[in-house]
Amino acid sequence: MSCWLATGSLLWISHQPVPVVAASPKVVIVLSQESSPYTDMVQGFRVSLAGAGVQAEIEIHNLKGNSENAANVLRPFKNEPPTMFLTVGSLATQAVLAEHEKVPMIASLTAHLEKLRKKGNLTGVGLEFSLESQFEVMRRILPELATVGVLYSPQENQEKIDQAQNLAKKLGIKLVPRPVETPRGIPDALESLANNVDVLWGITDQVVVSSQTAEPILLFSFRNKIPFAGLSAPWVKAGSLYALERDYGDIGNQCAEIAVKILNKTNPRSIQVDPPRKVLFSVNLKTARSMNIELPQQVIDRASQVFQ
Repeated sequence: MSCWLATGSLLWISHQPVPVVAASPKVVIVLSQESSPYTDMVQGFRVSLAGAGVQAEIEIHNLKGNSENAANVLRPFKNEPPTMFLTVGSLATQAVLAEHEKVPMIASLTAHLEKLRKKGNLTGVGLEFSLESQFEVMRRILPELATVGVLYSPQENQEKIDQAQNLAKKLGIKLVPRPVETPRGIPDALESLANNVDVLWGITDQVVVSSQTAEPILLFSFRNKIPFAGLSAPWVKAGSLYALERDYGDIGNQCAEIAVKILNKTNPRSIQVDPPRKVLFSVNLKTARSMNIELPQQVIDRASQVFQ
């Protein structure tokens, strides 16, 4: 009797379905370099992903600002690709895209993401704010704004300038664009705007805006009392009237929300690239005083940084 019971128990156990334990998704984060904004963004991503109930295996690699490090970092994933990549910065995005264009990718802090979508299975959060946000803040800081000058590389930003022209027209603003093919053309392009614009608008552009071109742009701004809308707090500290700022932790939250969609089987290509949704800005009061610009008090009060 006891023998029958034992055999029967074994038969009963053997026919029970074996529970399938789902493997945790693996997210490989590739940083272009180590910096506070990047680490803030990654922290936001991790906290938001965990808050959504996703228990992911997260692996972080740093290219340390050198594209030559990409081969060693990415080689292990050739045979065993992760569930998805999260790239932070243009260098990391370009490196991963070159090696793993079919693996789902969320790109962040990278310029011209819409163009990169044609090359890989990616989406993400763009580097620049929407044109609507940029013009809204510009008008908030300069309520009497009528004419906006901008220097740009046609090869890099013609489409953006066309869009800005259309939006400016709807807002009753005159946009005065000046195409620049090389940095050597910047001085002449700037001089053509003297006495013709209320503000000089800085956009992300590899030809026009760099550490090498900062001095002539800011000198033109001061000499002609035409405020420059810079690209970041360092530009404002150096003399720009203001610049929009990103909340890097919230960009991490945005990327985590995209990751959840991808884990729920949404194709990255079907997820639109969004701009940073949280808009901050810094202002330089010394620049405002030197140009006889009276900033509205509510603008000063809402600024994330105020340079005196």
